Amino acid sequence: MSTAAARALAAVVDAERSVTNVAKGRVLNRMEEYVDVERREDGEDASALEVAPITVYETKYVEAQLRMIAVNDAFICYGIRNGLIRVFSRKSGNVRSLLRGHSDSISTLKFLANTDVLLSVDVRGRVMVRKLSLQGADDGASIDVSDDNDAGWTIGSQNLVDFDFAVDTPDGHLPPSACWLPLDSRKPGKCEFALSAGTCVVCYECSLMKKGDAIAAEIDLNAPPAMDGLQVIEFDAPVSCVDSAPAGRKLVAASEGRAYVLVKEDGETEFECTDTLPWTVETAVFASAERVILGNDNNSELIVVDVTQETPFAVQRVVFKSDSDKLFNVCLQHNPETGIVLLSNTRMNTVYALHFEKSFDYIARFEASQPILSFDSHVKYDGDGSATMQLFCLQTQAIQTLSMPAEACIPPDGALEALGSLGTPKTKGSLEHSSSATLLTPDMFGGAELAGDEEDEEEERAAVVPSKKAAAAQPASSEESMGESGAEEEEGEDEEFESANMSESGAGAIPVAAAFDMKQLRATIRNEMRELLNEVRDERRLAAEERKADMERARKANETAAANLKRDVTNAIAALLQQHSVDNAKTLEAGIGRAQSVAATSAQTAMKSIVGPSIDAAVRAQMETSVVPKMEIACSTMFTQVKHTFERGMADLNTELLAARESAAISQATPFVSGLRQATTEVRQAATALMTDIPNQVAQAMAKVTARAPSGMGAPPGMAPKSVTQGKTLAQIEQRLDPTVEISKLLQANQIDRAFNLALSMSKVEVVMWLVNQVASDRIFGQTPCPLSQGVLLSLVQQLSSDLTTPDAPKKLDWIRDSCLAVDPADPVLRQHMRPVLSTVHQSLMAAANSPTSAPEVRAGTRLCIHVVNSMLSSL
Repeated sequence: MSTAAARALAAVVDAERSVTNVAKGRVLNRMEEYVDVERREDGEDASALEVAPITVYETKYVEAQLRMIAVNDAFICYGIRNGLIRVFSRKSGNVRSLLRGHSDSISTLKFLANTDVLLSVDVRGRVMVRKLSLQGADDGASIDVSDDNDAGWTIGSQNLVDFDFAVDTPDGHLPPSACWLPLDSRKPGKCEFALSAGTCVVCYECSLMKKGDAIAAEIDLNAPPAMDGLQVIEFDAPVSCVDSAPAGRKLVAASEGRAYVLVKEDGETEFECTDTLPWTVETAVFASAERVILGNDNNSELIVVDVTQETPFAVQRVVFKSDSDKLFNVCLQHNPETGIVLLSNTRMNTVYALHFEKSFDYIARFEASQPILSFDSHVKYDGDGSATMQLFCLQTQAIQTLSMPAEACIPPDGALEALGSLGTPKTKGSLEHSSSATLLTPDMFGGAELAGDEEDEEEERAAVVPSKKAAAAQPASSEESMGESGAEEEEGEDEEFESANMSESGAGAIPVAAAFDMKQLRATIRNEMRELLNEVRDERRLAAEERKADMERARKANETAAANLKRDVTNAIAALLQQHSVDNAKTLEAGIGRAQSVAATSAQTAMKSIVGPSIDAAVRAQMETSVVPKMEIACSTMFTQVKHTFERGMADLNTELLAARESAAISQATPFVSGLRQATTEVRQAATALMTDIPNQVAQAMAKVTARAPSGMGAPPGMAPKSVTQGKTLAQIEQRLDPTVEISKLLQANQIDRAFNLALSMSKVEVVMWLVNQVASDRIFGQTPCPLSQGVLLSLVQQLSSDLTTPDAPKKLDWIRDSCLAVDPADPVLRQHMRPVLSTVHQSLMAAANSPTSAPEVRAGTRLCIHVVNSMLSSL
């Protein structure tokens, strides 16, 4: 479709370009490209990134696909230890804050486009949506960027969503990820996000106009509540990632090595799966509404897939290779404003910038001084309209801004035309052998032919690729410099701030060299191309249907011809037999055999020449498109059913064995318990007899002796007669055998500290729990000051945490939490003992939290206690 509009668009874009860039990367123009991370091709040169420090903060080197930093026009946010999130103001670097709420490491941080709404997810599946604002200390007004005095300004946050899904991520799987869906103009004040949580994709629509903070809610993915705007889409295996298209309601999710496209049609309330992409992947990112980029677990292999057709097909494959294992790419991120896809090789301290139009057509390399563990991209425009890609990076030793010119990341003028664009006749049929067994499909070759049939496809690429530079002329908001110094003051963090300068300035746009609307012209060209491609597809579909009908008619004609031939030959033979005599029977039989052989050979030859090729092609296509996929689905379903049946059987068997073991234990212990009870009863009766009968008998005997003795006889002088009542009573014996008697007396006398001290001194958790059940927690912790001493509180925490597998574990956790809150970390006597004791308590709590046998309420209470103990340890 070589139209005047396309030629005019290319001329206008060329007129707007006054400077020709020197290429430092290389052009990618084949359907299968290989990039050696340790070697560069001729003419390819890596350049260093421009560095602007934000803060000095040490992060442990970890190779994981995490998005722990997010940036917009107003704020910079990044995750630090213990699930905390540090927030900087880009308008004034001295204004910063800490966001709390997560207790585990952050896995995803993302801002909603053109807003200050932040989405954060940790590795355990807790999701929080916050609205950030920069406010004054007095009236809460917005800050004036022209005011150099930032004293009194603070960063405020409002919780819009607080969900805890309690995800247990299996080893070897990616942690939960999340994405924003584009804002819907038909629903003002509403936003929607999607989350990969366990074996589910969760979609939730929330309001941006909510007043007050949202209440934390725990959601069970096995039985999700009926909430407005909440949808849980279940998969058969853990979901590794989820991403949204730049427009509309379309998601792509990866699960068990396959990618699935989920679409919510207009007027519908739920997403439905429309396509399954049969390539082995772990990550998936929408590059446009029509194209999806698929990556493996370390993004060393990228596949571009067209999802607009009824059967999605691969367009291009880019493979990064290394002979000495120096490759681990993280943060596959597409910047729609510039059309650049960014990757960070943590083992080589390298950033790869791949320009994407309809496929990857250019790659440039940039070097950094430290490994880049996570980053977020932002576009900055200079006064002359030139664009700069800014990478806000979380590195091993610092948080920094790395900058690269956008011009160095796109193909130079004429480079694509010189080598031929992807899919043109120059490269048609040049697809190299793939190492992936499921990469190449017949649809992939069909897609390449379709792209090469259109002559104007190359012209449109030549016109659209330069338009990215013209887009750099858009104005951008200016940002003032930000600086930081000093030591961190909150939560014992060891951040050291250095001065930073992140200025952004922009002037007006470059004048357009044409009198017509560029966007409208580009949209017209795109619509014409789409209509022409649809017409070609319709023609091919009609031709395929006609070929199928011709094959069916040829088959029926062959069958009819064979039947007629057989009938005619049989009639001719019968006529000949009637005409000739018996003497010529042998000759006739030989002739009949030859005629039948010739007829059969002719029929087979005609069948092979007419029907054979068409039948082979049809059978091959049917096997590849229908039989094999259905067989895979059937096998997957069968193995899933076998797995579930086996798991249910093992669970039933475990239940039966446990019941049998408990029955056997009870049957063996019952005689022993009965005998013990009988012996206890006999001992009590004997003790009663000893304490009542014997004193009475002694008293009677003494009375008789006294009566018989002379009046002058008696006790020696100065010595009183010994009273028989000085012996131990039954109550005193029971008091010695049962310590709860003395503890009860102390409680009645309101001597609570002595009662707990006596119970704890016995080192028996049963006695301590008996005392805890006798005293209401408000009686202890509702008083100021607390009636229990610091030593008693610390011993109480240690003994209660020693065993959290008992049925009364929830009550133990409540007392542990309240006792920890009542302990004074500054106590000079116990300070040297607190860290060892609290470390032991922390280990017990972590074991209970990770135990698969712990009840849900025990896990919830354990997480809260862990948070309290961590706070105490950090304050020591």
